[in-house]
Amino acid sequence: MSIKDDRDYLLLIWKEPKTRRTYIVGELSKNGKFEFSYGYEVQEAIAAGFELLISFPEIDKVYQNDNLFSVFMSRLPDPKRKGIKAILEKYGLTDYNAYELLKRSGARLPIDNLEFINSIFDFESEKIIKQFF
Repeated sequence: MSIKDDRDYLLLIWKEPKTRRTYIVGELSKNGKFEFSYGYEVQEAIAAGFELLISFPEIDKVYQNDNLFSVFMSRLPDPKRKGIKAILEKYGLTDYNAYELLKRSGARLPIDNLEFINSIFDFESEKIIKQFF
């Protein structure tokens, strides 16, 4: 489950290119506004070669926006793209919803090693558990 306190959470994963080790480098959440922040294993990832996203240059800041951040929107197919219906069907969507498409597709690109995954909350211990699929 990726919803806690009425916020929907996604984790941003970075995969180190040589060792293929994955690091949780950030968190995107939604509840009316969108929020992005670095955290979890970002310091370890930086030591392994991860570079902060140009759109989010401050490691300790919580970024907020009314709309899904353009840096993440650019990872998705355009809603006017030819064949978009087939893409939406592939991910179980009937209408274009950028956040849901990001959530279901992972927004992987061949040009980098980033991917979004759903987070799972262990409500008893209040920790996020990694889920890889």
